[in-house]
Amino acid sequence: MTRYRIFTRKLAVAVFVIGLMLARFAVAQDIEGVQPAALDQPRINVLVRTEANGKPLTAKANGEEGFNIEAFLDTGASGLLLSKQTAGALHVQPESYKTPDGKSQPIVFTDVGVGGGDKFHVSQPLYFSFAPFHPHAAVEDPASYKVSIGPARAQISTSVGLLEQLGGGLDVMGMPAMQGKVMVMDAKPVNTFSDTMRTYLYAPNTKYNDAHSNDDPGIPITHRHVRLSYASFAGFTTTNPPSGVKPEIAPNPFVGPDPLAIFGRTQKRDLIPPITLKHGTKTTQGSWLLDTGAAASMISQAQAAKLGITYVKGTFGTGSPKLTNVPEKEQFALTVGGIGGQKKSAGFFINEMIIQTTEGKPIVYKGAPMLVADITVEDPQTKQKFTLDGVLGMNFFVATANVKEGLLPDIGKMTAGPFRWIVFDQTKGLLGVE
Repeated sequence: MTRYRIFTRKLAVAVFVIGLMLARFAVAQDIEGVQPAALDQPRINVLVRTEANGKPLTAKANGEEGFNIEAFLDTGASGLLLSKQTAGALHVQPESYKTPDGKSQPIVFTDVGVGGGDKFHVSQPLYFSFAPFHPHAAVEDPASYKVSIGPARAQISTSVGLLEQLGGGLDVMGMPAMQGKVMVMDAKPVNTFSDTMRTYLYAPNTKYNDAHSNDDPGIPITHRHVRLSYASFAGFTTTNPPSGVKPEIAPNPFVGPDPLAIFGRTQKRDLIPPITLKHGTKTTQGSWLLDTGAAASMISQAQAAKLGITYVKGTFGTGSPKLTNVPEKEQFALTVGGIGGQKKSAGFFINEMIIQTTEGKPIVYKGAPMLVADITVEDPQTKQKFTLDGVLGMNFFVATANVKEGLLPDIGKMTAGPFRWIVFDQTKGLLGVE
């Protein structure tokens, strides 16, 4: 599925704050003060092998040789993505096929995202091993990469876009990395506005160890849980030639029922509570992609229209998008980029976003910031289109900022995150927060 980023995704490392009071959230049902852009997203340390117990693939940089890859751990990505720079540096080989005239050509896989489709090569079979992302991680020791998957083929970027230029190579470990595992995110350090999140991957039932909560905590106990469904977007991708090997693809998590069930892509529509949005006198519900790779959250134009919000005629898709029925001073705009390109979207603060929990007491966000943006995929065979109701990004889980884009980002109001722990349990289909 989608991979996209707010271009200001690494603001936290550049922020210097003097005398700013931390408006720490108490553990309560209502959460207020969330801003449009998260100050961090989960990452993981990765090493790559061509054999299960072989030597790590290495690359040379600045006269030194190393194997560590710092990748985003992204529930919004259906596959595993290696940037063109990373794949080239590690000498990862793309799979190929023979044309009728006997020439060898790389297999081309077309994935879908925020700006449409984009083309990738398909890697040789690889083995990926993961180490925690925190300042004390022994990233130079292969033994510290204790969680592994493989063999699995990754997608290899075929171009160097703006996102890769800004990030020095955008590597993403999507849902295949999390199959049968539990992702633990420690969001507390981001509340300093100058530190990063700690992220861990564990086998299910790994016990919590409070004594090592800063470097190897295990799976913490959480007291609020959101049920998730899963939807597979493999049917919206294409491979050339059709008989060519495909990269590893896994279903993505949704807060709400499986949105693709209405197209007959699954056996039944799960009885999982949707997200409820209230704005003024209007209410709408939908299934939202849980996307740890998104710094901001989004609502589709159709869902926004149900709340009485549309784009001012002639401003959609421009550099100055504007919304109707929202005072201009209460609007914001951010550029979102990813597969297929980039676009600038306008956003507003929804009165209430309600997420049901298994404990029966919903999590209610007051003044929930949402970009109005469509992420639409098309079935290559039937030409049937599907648009996500929305994307639940990291700004509802970690420290956030109100960002105005420019040559240098203007960072406005900043707010601490509501949770210490965010736990995504892929095996149980649960999102836990504490």
